[in-house]
Amino acid sequence: MIRLPLTLAIGVFAMICGCDGQSAGRSDESTNPDRPTQTVALQRVMALGTLEPRGGILAVMAAPGDRVAKIFVDSGQDVTAGTVLMELESLPARQLELTIAQTKLDEARRRIAAERAAGEAKLQVARSSLKQAESKLKDAQKRFKDSKADGGELNLLKQAADLGLRRLRQLETASRDPARQRLVSENALDTEALKVSESQARYESALRDAEEAIDEGQFGVDSAEQEIRATELSLIAAEQSASLESLKQQIELLKFNVATSRLVAPTKGRVLRVDATIGTATGVSALMHLADTTQMVCVAEVNVADLSRVEIGQTAIITSPALRDPLHGKVQRIHSLIAPPTLASPYPMAAVDRYSADVVIAIDAGDAESASHLIELQVDVEIQAGRSAKSAEVASAAKP
Repeated sequence: MIRLPLTLAIGVFAMICGCDGQSAGRSDESTNPDRPTQTVALQRVMALGTLEPRGGILAVMAAPGDRVAKIFVDSGQDVTAGTVLMELESLPARQLELTIAQTKLDEARRRIAAERAAGEAKLQVARSSLKQAESKLKDAQKRFKDSKADGGELNLLKQAADLGLRRLRQLETASRDPARQRLVSENALDTEALKVSESQARYESALRDAEEAIDEGQFGVDSAEQEIRATELSLIAAEQSASLESLKQQIELLKFNVATSRLVAPTKGRVLRVDATIGTATGVSALMHLADTTQMVCVAEVNVADLSRVEIGQTAIITSPALRDPLHGKVQRIHSLIAPPTLASPYPMAAVDRYSADVVIAIDAGDAESASHLIELQVDVEIQAGRSAKSAEVASAAKP
């Protein structure tokens, strides 16, 4: 007879009789024929699982090329969102760059403000000059119009010139008439011609002065308008040359760089482990791990042969030698992805070619604290695979 070591024999016996429960089920069924045909073994599903925070574990990392300068938290410490966890060596240099950029932005704003004030003053002067030029132009145009009207200076000068010209023509006609030739002397013709020339000269001079006044007023208006446009363009050019937008974008980039040099907690949780020390180089490795441990779950790897008996809402008991008391929970989610299990069975005779699916069990709030101190612990899971409360209600309602 082959003798097995005691521990191995107990393990094999547990696999045959205790784990699948089929032998116990048949024995119980034979002693109590009034029990339902479903055996005790079929009323539970055994699986291996791990304890995990419901939201997963967050690995705190930093961009390569830096080093840890300060660490502000310890393992097991509870933190809130925004709590500073670490500072990197690049932080002082990046803060200085940010300060310099902000100083440049402030200087550019002050320079633009001064240039704008000067430009506004020039605009005020130009607008005042424009008003004066427009007023002067209107006055010249009005004087010109009034002087050409009846009784106006130009009108009277024009009439005087025309009258003198007519008298001159009459005298010239009379001087050519033999009957009246003796009445008109050559001196009288010259005198009248001189008067006509003087009248025409006065009229033309007044007309020329009036037109020049209008032209001068229009030139003043045009000059003032050009001065206004030039001042406005100089203000626009001054603002564009200051490059405020590029400075603002540079500051935003530097703020981001400063933020990456100061690692903060993105959410509330507990520091599970600090993986870095002062001087640790940043790279692909995590510097710290944290998680929200207020809600814990157990991810059980259930054999595909047992999946049909697992329903959402079923209760589960979680045990391990590391746990002082069993943990309790309910099936919350059944994943549909089938894959080889990642947890190794402690039983040497367990099948190695099996497939499983992850079943998430929400641990009761009263047991979450105990589970939070043993994250990623491998545990034994027993799912009560009888009817869930929801299934029982549906069955009860279906009865006549």
